[in-house]
Amino acid sequence: MIKKNEFIIWGNYCNKCGNECSILQNEHHPWNDTTFSIKLKCNFCGNEVIVDKKHAEVFYNNKIYSYYNGLYGKVIDLGCGSGFLSRYLLNQNKIEKIYGLDEDKGCLDELSDIIKSEKKFEFINYDISNISKIFNFKSIDFLISRDVFMFIEDTDRYFEEITKIVNNGIRQIAWYLKDNSRMKNKLTPHQIANEYSKRGWNVELKYLDWYKYGYFINANKL
Repeated sequence: MIKKNEFIIWGNYCNKCGNECSILQNEHHPWNDTTFSIKLKCNFCGNEVIVDKKHAEVFYNNKIYSYYNGLYGKVIDLGCGSGFLSRYLLNQNKIEKIYGLDEDKGCLDELSDIIKSEKKFEFINYDISNISKIFNFKSIDFLISRDVFMFIEDTDRYFEEITKIVNNGIRQIAWYLKDNSRMKNKLTPHQIANEYSKRGWNVELKYLDWYKYGYFINANKL
């Protein structure tokens, strides 16, 4: 059964004890234009915690980043966009190389700063369909993505190509909303997990109660 979550997390860290303090709401992403702020009582120490747009955005981003920790070696950031995940991973010492892959040439402008300054980052303007033509068999340690899978049209080819080149793991956050016109495929999170499993991956699927319509797949080679 698909668990549908319509809420987004807004939170901050208690400035007295460091505890996470948050609520779920369904109208504003943390980066949306809004002037409201929220007062919460820390469940741990009782301190009053203020949550506004700035703090909520940092808290939300850190929540996402936490699902991409512990990676190492060579990483593909699939559908890298402006480099949200890549920029975070570049600060991790065990990362040797990040290949930001995106079919949108416009990403070059958004990534120009890290392309120039980070030797560990390389942008590749390419589509997912023939990714094994770029990367050798088992040459990549991890593949990461966020809000990308629902825009892949040939999913069978994706699963086959990724299984060839990725040696260790896949970390995938995305959303699923049945009958959404933007989606290029209709695979449910459970179906996606099963497709990985059929190809020899050990898969953990988690529905995210803080990420709107979101789920997380952690897949590792057996």
